Amino acid sequence: MRKFQKTILLILALALLTGCTASIPIKESAGVTLPPIALPYEAPSGDAAESIAQTVLLCLPSAKTGQLEYFPERVLLSPSRHPAELTLRRLFTYAGTTQASPLSSSVQLALNPGSAIEISGDTATVNLAPSALSLGNQERYIISRAIANTLTQWGDIRYVNVLINSRQLGLDTASTIPLSSLGKTDDGDVIALYDTLSQSAARQDIAYTAMATLYYPISSGRGIAARSQLITANSRSLPDMAYALIEALSTRGEVPSGTPAMPDLTTLLQSPITVDESASATGRLVKLNFRESMNEALIASGITRSVMMASLTYTLTTFLPYTAGISVTIGNEQITALVPAGLYDGAGEQILFANGIMQRSQFAQFLLDHCALYFANAQGSLSKTLRAIPYHQMHNPRYVMNQLMKGPLNTDSVTGLSPVLPADIKDADLLGITIQNDTALINFSNQLRAKSAQLTPEQELLMVYAMVNTLTKIRTAKQACFFIDGKQEGMFVQQIDVSGVFLRNEGIIQ
Repeated sequence: MRKFQKTILLILALALLTGCTASIPIKESAGVTLPPIALPYEAPSGDAAESIAQTVLLCLPSAKTGQLEYFPERVLLSPSRHPAELTLRRLFTYAGTTQASPLSSSVQLALNPGSAIEISGDTATVNLAPSALSLGNQERYIISRAIANTLTQWGDIRYVNVLINSRQLGLDTASTIPLSSLGKTDDGDVIALYDTLSQSAARQDIAYTAMATLYYPISSGRGIAARSQLITANSRSLPDMAYALIEALSTRGEVPSGTPAMPDLTTLLQSPITVDESASATGRLVKLNFRESMNEALIASGITRSVMMASLTYTLTTFLPYTAGISVTIGNEQITALVPAGLYDGAGEQILFANGIMQRSQFAQFLLDHCALYFANAQGSLSKTLRAIPYHQMHNPRYVMNQLMKGPLNTDSVTGLSPVLPADIKDADLLGITIQNDTALINFSNQLRAKSAQLTPEQELLMVYAMVNTLTKIRTAKQACFFIDGKQEGMFVQQIDVSGVFLRNEGIIQ
């Protein structure tokens, strides 16, 4: 690696002598490659990731006090998946010890069949199987708090929504008080906390403030992403809470650059929001009636109708208790079908809404999250940009690397950047990629060298560290190790040695 460092110093010195202003900013302590005496990794020939037993914290009732406490537990986790789902499955099957009681002694908890934990932004949504419907109000609240405390241990999740069979049942028997988006609580006495919330919710005619998850549209009709914020309704009536959600959704809030500005939905309402209590035995129906001008407002904002409906459906059904779906009328047209365009999955496939009722599950393919990618800027260094991708691909190294291969897109949060990999490098050139321990292992075919032969030393440096910095934004990867045709021999192009392990380089990022 000393040869590489000397080469970089020589490049920088030549740039200074020639008066070049596009020099590459590198911190002396950053970007160091550490060549081990014997590399403990082999080149991946596919994408299989070996699961490793790791210690996680399960939030469970103490066997002595009944209050929620954390108990360490070894769980087999995959480095290419967020640990949330596998940890929850262990939480649900925990049989109990002399120190900790099972989460429920009366119900076998499980995730709803066919559903995954949805993680977008800093919020996770857990959809429990119908067996949880038999839980009492207090026990359901305790379990929800235990789930939220367990999932917030990693830091990237701050809020948690808990649904049962795709419905949010609320705190009370009548399902009129929202559970809201739950954050971590340090108060293990959740029974007392539940009693306090229940008493404060008795008044229906006073203002109501709670944490809610809002699902805002992503640019170019790609889909929706989550952000959580406090909302305030004039009262605890369901129509007032629905209005508060739509009002909050109309504000921009903290979202990535390039996100389209939402029109003021409250001014586009043609009549007051209504909630039909008897439309379906499976839940309430929220009815929204917008003016004809809603169509023009969406076009002006660059928001497709399908994405707007996904945004409204996810936002309202996630927060409002026992809500099965929503019904939307624009002018005199009730929306009974949509044909989304621009989605990652399902573009061009018609979505039909029986009786005009839009349900949360029908928009699952719209949910996205933002991955970080690094591309070249005009100053000769790297810049980070955010790109919305399907939320379940956030920890898939091949998927993320393919996004880097695509180069910059006009829908990214930062525009005006340049590609770092040759345009004809394709997925087929990536023979294998996986994460082992905390190291991303990347095995390219020799086409990487052949197609990169014309790169300058500066471009070679940016290419390598764009890959390293992008992959180390995946939560389980802290360094990267490259192979070409299964070997750690030679240079990437002409200056940077393939061998060794590459650490993240913050100094090259502007």
